[in-house]
Amino acid sequence: MTEKELKRLSRADLLEMLISQSEELREVKERLRTAEAALASRVIEIDNAGSIAEASLRLNGVFEAAQAACEQYTENIRLLSERSQLICRQMEKESREQAERLLEQTRRRCEEMEAQAKVGEL
Repeated sequence: MTEKELKRLSRADLLEMLISQSEELREVKERLRTAEAALASRVIEIDNAGSIAEASLRLNGVFEAAQAACEQYTENIRLLSERSQLICRQMEKESREQAERLLEQTRRRCEEMEAQAKVGEL
């Protein structure tokens, strides 16, 4: 609208135009607020995506450390088991050797006792 046309309008028409433009301005401001909120939400989502990625990487580090601890624990149990088996085999060997010595000593005593019994009978 030109300046000449505006001068010809009545006060009521001018007020109507002013009200109409005020409503339009209010609607535009509301749309702007909505758009800004959506933009802020996207920025937050992008920031959170970075945080989530970092958290995932940190969690992977935790899982890797837990896996390493588990493997170390398993290896220690395996070594302890091998050591225990070695000790058991050694103890079994010593027990068998001792049992054989005792059996040999018992045989010799029996033979000596039998020999003494035969000499006593004569």
